Amino acid sequence: MKTKLLCRLYFLCPLAVSAANVHKLTPITTDKDVRVEISLSAEANEHLSLDAVISNTRNGEVLCNRSKEFSFKNKVDTTIVWKIDGLNPELWSPVTPVLYNLEIKTNTEVLRKRIGFRRFEMRDGVFYLNGKPIYLRGNAINPPERGIPEPLERSKEFARDYVRFMKSLNINIIRIPDDQNWMDVCDEEGMMIFAGRYGRPKHGTKTAPPADFDLSLKTYKEIDLGPFSPHPSVVIYILANEMPPEGEVGARYREFLTKMCGELKKWDDTRLYIGNTGYGLGKSGDIYDVHRYWGWYYNTFLTYLNMRDKSMWQNPGRVQPITFTECVGNYTGIDGRFNLCSRTKQPGSQKCWTGHLPNEEQAEAAMSYQAFVLKNATELFRRLRCQNGNLAGTMPFTIIFHNWDGVKSFAEMKPKPVAWQYQTSYQPILLSWENWQSQIYAGNKLSVVAHVVNDDDYCNDLNGARLQWRIEKGNETFLSGDIELPSVPYYGTYKSPLSIDIPRDLTSGDYVLKGEIWVDGRKISHNESEIFIAGQDWNNKDAIGKTIYVYDSSAGEQTRSCLQKLGYMVKPIHTVMDLPRNSILVLGKDSWDNNINSQVEQLREYIKKGGRVVCLEQDPARFNQSWLPISVKFLEDSNNNPVYLSPSLAYKDGMNINLERPYHPVFKGLTPKRFKLWSDYTSYDESQKGFPAIYPVDRGYDLHAADLKNVAILANYSRALSATALSEMFMGKGSVLLSGFDLINHCGTDPVADKLLSNVLHYMATDKKHEPYVAVSDSIVWGDYASERGIVNALCNGLMVNTVPIIPKGQEKDTKYKLKIDEYGYQYAGAYGGWNSKPGVQYVPYGRRPMAPFTFSRGGSPLIEKSSVTGEGYFYITLPEKKNIMITVLENPVDEPIRISLSVNNEAGKEYVILPKQQLSIETDISHIKNAMKVSLKGDRRTILLKTILSMKQTRK
Repeated sequence: MKTKLLCRLYFLCPLAVSAANVHKLTPITTDKDVRVEISLSAEANEHLSLDAVISNTRNGEVLCNRSKEFSFKNKVDTTIVWKIDGLNPELWSPVTPVLYNLEIKTNTEVLRKRIGFRRFEMRDGVFYLNGKPIYLRGNAINPPERGIPEPLERSKEFARDYVRFMKSLNINIIRIPDDQNWMDVCDEEGMMIFAGRYGRPKHGTKTAPPADFDLSLKTYKEIDLGPFSPHPSVVIYILANEMPPEGEVGARYREFLTKMCGELKKWDDTRLYIGNTGYGLGKSGDIYDVHRYWGWYYNTFLTYLNMRDKSMWQNPGRVQPITFTECVGNYTGIDGRFNLCSRTKQPGSQKCWTGHLPNEEQAEAAMSYQAFVLKNATELFRRLRCQNGNLAGTMPFTIIFHNWDGVKSFAEMKPKPVAWQYQTSYQPILLSWENWQSQIYAGNKLSVVAHVVNDDDYCNDLNGARLQWRIEKGNETFLSGDIELPSVPYYGTYKSPLSIDIPRDLTSGDYVLKGEIWVDGRKISHNESEIFIAGQDWNNKDAIGKTIYVYDSSAGEQTRSCLQKLGYMVKPIHTVMDLPRNSILVLGKDSWDNNINSQVEQLREYIKKGGRVVCLEQDPARFNQSWLPISVKFLEDSNNNPVYLSPSLAYKDGMNINLERPYHPVFKGLTPKRFKLWSDYTSYDESQKGFPAIYPVDRGYDLHAADLKNVAILANYSRALSATALSEMFMGKGSVLLSGFDLINHCGTDPVADKLLSNVLHYMATDKKHEPYVAVSDSIVWGDYASERGIVNALCNGLMVNTVPIIPKGQEKDTKYKLKIDEYGYQYAGAYGGWNSKPGVQYVPYGRRPMAPFTFSRGGSPLIEKSSVTGEGYFYITLPEKKNIMITVLENPVDEPIRISLSVNNEAGKEYVILPKQQLSIETDISHIKNAMKVSLKGDRRTILLKTILSMKQTRK
């Protein structure tokens, strides 16, 4: 039996008559030693005798015995350091969380601490644990301090259940506050921690760091970081969070944090430091850390492809690991819908990704998209390591459980789909599909890349593995294959392109590409990618019955070629005067030239007399929009640009397009799901520069400054739905359909693009009257998107969705959840925000409020005109016959009377007073109004518009 050498060191000193008073013991370990800091008070001529024993907690085996004495000539309060080195312990890691007991006897007492030995470091921009590279697979939002009942969340039992569940999701590092029970559990279970001070440094201000550096250093050692230092699970220290990075204030904080990091490393160099998480970009610490919410507050998941460019994410002269200790976002609430915290960025972000889907569909769509963003953020970071070896860890900041407040056990928290996405995307050996063809025709080739990333928990190479793949629909397999994988070294990557022939006889529907990696009869990894396949039953076979006139001056006449390819009867035209009355003209993609520019007056007259124009994507620099009935602003910035802060609210390109009027003929046979992403037409893969061409829209425009009297917004996108993808503009007897969709480039590649183009042509070719407004025959429940039917868009109409908090049951009187309403009508529980700190409070739509004029910040938060409490908003609808009364239901949520005026069709408005905490129903005679109606509200912004009811009031004979 192998035994360990026990070592004894004796320091001979005179026998002490009295002993120093020890206050605190702080051990800091590496893989070979432990440095023990002992805080004490001593009188003059006192002595301190120490005997240390280190033993394994599992079997009691003694690692080492040491002894030492200290003498103090003068009275002193001090900290002494005793380094016990030359050790050969078993090392702590996530798979072998070996712990030791450190016992130190003084003359009068026995001091005990539990420790673990490990070495965490960085080399060439890569994290190493115990000499082996390690990728950090993290989660940033965790208890405690998230609303779970404190006695429960602070208990070791709860912490252990939670941490074990995190480990089952293949997470190996979490962020937690200072709580010894939680840290003890992480030590025992093998869960790494990144932790420290979140917020500005103590004693710092908005404009300057702490003036007393030595006091701050002491605060970090004793309060902010000291409690974490004995725990082997803690591998990264945080000094501050999201402090200003630029300007004079940024320079002051950067200097302070850089100096502080240097001083703290003299105290504890066994951890790595982030000086300013999120915004510091590694200038004042070891790690190049970033907070980016691509695919939530701004940009899309494709922005992660910028992580391939190592030079973009490094400081000159340094090579640092790159981490995203906050990302993903997508804060879903208790019921799964996005949490619409008032007066924040959240409502605008919700609209960007789940739009105006019916309320009953919002939860499933939100949770699905949340998992989608997490999947792409985490998997792209890992598989792009082959191009940027400094990509070292992701720690998404997102809500992965339904229930928080009031739970009685961890089992009641109920994981969301995003939790199970972690389990897949954080597999130690990852199979990840690179698929830019999410929608494809039967009979075409599907080109994908299978990526393998080997982050095996036991640091083993991957040998003798095979990849098995198949395409399924339901439980039926239609295609399958098998690939032998080469050896993939630990921390290495491998990729294998696949070209799959899709059978021509497959029927239209949703399919799944599934893959599994097998070794010696054991499945070690799996993943899948969704695919929509359009069969022979997909395309619209109905003939238009009209010749489509096409003005196409583009190179190769791309639009005309596309329409002919799709089987339409096309006739080129060069002179607008030659167009027959009531015909349909397609202005081809990128076809605006000097010739058509000289015919804008004829074009306007053609439309006024009943002509229909489909205007496809044009070059904004060349396009003359003077012939349009309203002015539009073409957007310039791309979602793919990683610049922070985002330069604008809306982007020219986008995904997850919102069908504002999903029942409209142009969307016949199509659902919102089909407008998430389209298939790439450039044969792109990640080894190439640039980005795949998968956005459905590439030339969107801004309509928010336009009066919607002559405009129907059919599809929009981006934050707060501030960008328009498709609208119909009415002029005289005709109309213009202005499209920002990337239709022609996707011709023959994406079946949804082709069907949308077909629907547009059929719609514009029909002789039936086109209605600019939504026909309402019953009522509108405001804030219920299905009931609203695309009648309003807040930026254009001024009617902003009102949201209210649902307070956790039984806590309605808790001061932290007390309902408050500010001067603009925003309702909130206790304080603004809370989408991450109070996940048990769900904010939901409840009516709309007249808020114009307002804008949005570059970050996406609403900016209200503060010079007046008066706001306004309006909407247009088409009236049914036999409706002569409109009932408007308004609510006053505050403790004082408020005033609001209501007008119809720009008639003089009548002012009403709504009593405190009351609803008011206003009955308006609309018997004199035919066909269409504009309803306007102007007054106190706190007014909530709840319902508009159209009815028939019988007249007495």
